[in-house]
Amino acid sequence: MGVSDSGTTPNQEAAAVPAPEAATAAKQPETGGNLAERTAEGGPYTLAVDIGGTGIKVEVLNAGGEPVTERAKLPTPHPATPDSVIAIIEELAKSQGAFDRISAGFPGVVKKGITFTAFNLGPEFEGFNLAQTLREKLKRPARVANDADIQGLGAIRGRGLEMVITLGTGFGSALFIDGHLVPNVQLGHHPARKKDTYEDLLGRAALEKAGKKKWNRRLEKAIAELTATFNFDRLYIGGGNAKFIHIQLPANVKVVSNDAGLLGGIALWRDPELVMPKAAGKKTIRSRPASILRED
Repeated sequence: MGVSDSGTTPNQEAAAVPAPEAATAAKQPETGGNLAERTAEGGPYTLAVDIGGTGIKVEVLNAGGEPVTERAKLPTPHPATPDSVIAIIEELAKSQGAFDRISAGFPGVVKKGITFTAFNLGPEFEGFNLAQTLREKLKRPARVANDADIQGLGAIRGRGLEMVITLGTGFGSALFIDGHLVPNVQLGHHPARKKDTYEDLLGRAALEKAGKKKWNRRLEKAIAELTATFNFDRLYIGGGNAKFIHIQLPANVKVVSNDAGLLGGIALWRDPELVMPKAAGKKTIRSRPASILRED
């Protein structure tokens, strides 16, 4: 789980193809005018991309992290190769009007824009420079992070020890300390019961095979195990399958909207320091933009 910058200036403009479904953009940002004019209207605009094992979503966010277009989504191609996934993103991007930069969430370990694991996509993503490829294809600067990290950026308060898990095709996880990301927390493939991992027990395939009742019992046990292991202040549960949760959750556990998987992308551009400080006393910036930080 890492955050990367493709190295180009974020203050640029972009054009964008109606996706075959759910791709009609509403409230599109103005495509004309110079950057200063557009910034005054709410820019720079960020194309937020959420790459999942079953679907790929995009929408454009203004500088405050608010959506200014209708979300567009297409199924993840199978086989999911870098070329086929990038082609879908290009197609979806064309439905979104103008944007200045890109943030993308990816379901695997990401370091400096390079993807290292992709259990729910394919082996061709190992060592793939996603940030650079997005920059080259869409002609805009791009930053990339693990999808659970971005989900967390759109949900956490920025105080204490906060944990995020995502229940979708797989099982994603992220950890934050006082708003700072602890990189590469990949619990999905950690043993949870005998030889079964958390993803084996709580991923989409497990939900379909075991049924909702058994899946919920497994989730209840997993939350208890994670609580004892991490002693978090708050746990946020997101992902497309969070809607199937029927158990009574502890007071410090909250289901968050799947929208956070896109809305959190603005934080990749809002703050330069998203990971834990390397040394005590080093001045860092909290990773939550005010419009995303949730307060009581």
